[in-house]
Amino acid sequence: MKKLLLVLFVLGIFFTPLVSEEETSEESPFATTKKKVQLWKGEVVGVYKNRLWIKVRIYRNQKISKYSVSELKSLFSETKEFPVYQKLTQLKQGLLIVRDTIWEEKNINQNNKFIEVVLVGDYKPDPTSKMKEITTDAYISSYVEEDFFTEPDAFFKGRYTSPRKTVFHPKDRKEMVLVSRGLFLYGQGTDPSSDSFNPYFLEPKASNLKEIPSFYIDKYEVTNAEYDFFLKQTNTKAPPHWIGGRYPDGEGEHPVVHLTYREVERYASWAGKRIPTEWEWEKAARGPGVVEYTNRDETLGYQITATKYPFGDEYDSLYCNTRESKLGKTQSVMELSTEGASPYGAIGMCGNAPEWTSSDYQLYPGHHIKNFSFGKIYKVVRGGSYSDSAKNATASARSYGGIPNLSEDRRAGFRLVMDYRD
Repeated sequence: MKKLLLVLFVLGIFFTPLVSEEETSEESPFATTKKKVQLWKGEVVGVYKNRLWIKVRIYRNQKISKYSVSELKSLFSETKEFPVYQKLTQLKQGLLIVRDTIWEEKNINQNNKFIEVVLVGDYKPDPTSKMKEITTDAYISSYVEEDFFTEPDAFFKGRYTSPRKTVFHPKDRKEMVLVSRGLFLYGQGTDPSSDSFNPYFLEPKASNLKEIPSFYIDKYEVTNAEYDFFLKQTNTKAPPHWIGGRYPDGEGEHPVVHLTYREVERYASWAGKRIPTEWEWEKAARGPGVVEYTNRDETLGYQITATKYPFGDEYDSLYCNTRESKLGKTQSVMELSTEGASPYGAIGMCGNAPEWTSSDYQLYPGHHIKNFSFGKIYKVVRGGSYSDSAKNATASARSYGGIPNLSEDRRAGFRLVMDYRD
């Protein structure tokens, strides 16, 4: 018998008459994204004689448990027709058209497990129903429409939380500012004899711009006091220019200078950060440098907005501690003018103290200038210093350090970065 059934089943598969796709197509369950959900169900516990006065007991559920008295009453004021179902079969028997409601206040407080309300109105039976009158074998209910399918984009819409513009690092407690993700125009396009010359500077497009992921960078350079704290925490020897192992009196908030690249690496490892690349450093100093726009033919164009200094194209000695400032020494990072801050809020990225980057000192793409220093021996140094001219303290100016090696050349100070994680 089992074998016979199996054969018939198989035959049924192969001899099913062919029908058109149109005839067999069914509406997708996702053609509509709404479904009816029961908001509440009320049992009929009493029917008054001669008039359609019925007492309904509504048990609290998760959907109405937090409703206030006024909200509960509004459920009946907003809707005047409720379907009536038979308890035993759960089949719809007709409609209750409500004319008035009588609430018993003692039964609608939050402590009660159910609510009792008297409904006054008319009963309209279904033409096919045999239940011509309401009895205690019935219940009424209310339904609302809810989404049962949501497109992923719609689900996550509005759930994105913007990253914080500033954070304090948990290890060294330094304030850091956010440099947001986007395309970046680097270098300069006017002096081909300079190592910062970018041949594509005046014709930016997606193929020659750099995409820089979001990251945080120290708002201020690492100071003498902060570096001294690191030395004590790690039992590390102070730099040789600190006489007696101490930084100069009164210069705790001055940027630490004359450090080797390897010393900066050790600090970064201790702090759980990293040394910025030269492009990260430059973007933090001058901003993205371009604004993307759409042409009429729907192609993308780029407007150059790159500035020479973090604060604009015109040099100002009040905003940038270089040779022109005539201070002749570093300045406390807390005394630097906030007017000289970069578009992202980083301060002191022009002059004061030079800063190490993690990038090898190499030629920019498309540039053909020859320099014996290019290669993977030296690291790029950025920002200029109090002893440099304004020309060497621009946001695009490049220098290098590492002579004779990265463990001995006390070339610069530093600030660090931290990757932004979504």
